[in-house]
Amino acid sequence: MKTVPSSKFQEWKALDRIAPIVHEMKCIFREISKDDFGIDGEIEVVVPKADGKGFQTSGGIIKVQAKSGMSYVKQDSETGFFTPVSRDDFELWYNATYPVIFIVYHPADDKLYWKEVKGYIRSTPEVFRPPFRITFDKATDEFSPACYNDICRIANVSPSRVSKQERERLFSNLLLVRRSPGKIWGAPTDYKGYAQLENQIRTSGGFVPPFCLTGDHVYTLSNLGDDSCALRDYCDTTKISEQPSKDWWNDEALRRAYTSMLNRLLRIHIYRCGFKYNPDFHRYYFPRQNESDQEFKQPWYNVRTKRREPERIIAKLYEYGRDKFWRHTAADLRFKMIGSSWFLRVIPKYLFTVDGETPFDSEKVGPYTTKLKARERNPHVLNHILFWSHVLSRNEPEIKMELDFKTVMVIEKLPLLGIADFAIPYDSAIYEEPPAVEQLDFSWDWFGTADENENDEY
Repeated sequence: MKTVPSSKFQEWKALDRIAPIVHEMKCIFREISKDDFGIDGEIEVVVPKADGKGFQTSGGIIKVQAKSGMSYVKQDSETGFFTPVSRDDFELWYNATYPVIFIVYHPADDKLYWKEVKGYIRSTPEVFRPPFRITFDKATDEFSPACYNDICRIANVSPSRVSKQERERLFSNLLLVRRSPGKIWGAPTDYKGYAQLENQIRTSGGFVPPFCLTGDHVYTLSNLGDDSCALRDYCDTTKISEQPSKDWWNDEALRRAYTSMLNRLLRIHIYRCGFKYNPDFHRYYFPRQNESDQEFKQPWYNVRTKRREPERIIAKLYEYGRDKFWRHTAADLRFKMIGSSWFLRVIPKYLFTVDGETPFDSEKVGPYTTKLKARERNPHVLNHILFWSHVLSRNEPEIKMELDFKTVMVIEKLPLLGIADFAIPYDSAIYEEPPAVEQLDFSWDWFGTADENENDEY
């Protein structure tokens, strides 16, 4: 009888987990049965046929080295860990004539994490100096079916860009407004300029509710009949009128004024959430929380996957040579009316500052932004949108905005979506069942990246 070392069972856990994921990619995984020397198996890349009828092998092969168990998980944290390796392994993998990926099964997380070894060695300074290790980022290095395109790239295989064998959920960047302010109050006023009236209210220490000036009237979402409304001191309260907000929706000029008031209501809500607004670049951003730390993170709950996600970096100090700047998670947030419905449009962005407020040199920002966005794919952008919907909700099931101590607006947290009769292979949004939310025929100009008066450099 042969003895089976107990360590073998732990090693096999990684291989047992790899095979189902590779098969979900519609690729082939083969274990190497004989004693291995730094290699445990291989992946053969399979691609959909051009006519959409089945799949075909591509000839692309990737070798796999797998490890399993907490003994390979060092300095474990919510964001990452490292695995010790030997210099001999590094040299073997780097000098091999075939691509190699290194996969570790993390028992506590019940997940696989991976690195393409040659690329990791090329991008990691002093990798051949002890201690020899491979460092994993839990947010970006999870091995899952969504890694298919990366596997194709490593194997030098061009995957089909569209699959006609699957349908896909297409998530927008639009959050549906389920309830909007239903009334608009108006009264005659002697003030003609918005800034003049706003400054007058602020100087007197009053709260500035969302308002607009049209002709010789001031209009607001706040109840002018309430003695606490600061606008009462600047208008004729004997001639207060009420109008349904829907009366403003079909007139272009009035709709613009109503949209402006909604966006000012949004700004009030966002300030209450602790964000700041940069008027030069028209975006809200996460500020520094204190003067001592150089990195700030935010926990969040993903309403799409219904689970807690790893903390996201919302502001961090970076140094590249002589350049030193803060990078902030930011977004362009504003309301738009499409058809007969209102939506909050979320365009994820970044803001670069010198000290947390002063914008960094715009000429230097371009290359940093281009490099950053080049690494982001559809799932990353979708998670940016979902993250903003979470923080705007302040841990509630919906986004609720208040005015005069009452909830006047309710917004869905899950973005509006549609179903396509095709799919990006192995995208994270593959269609499973009809969604129980309103669907739209998508038009790209709904989602735009910048208005004409915006500088989209950041």
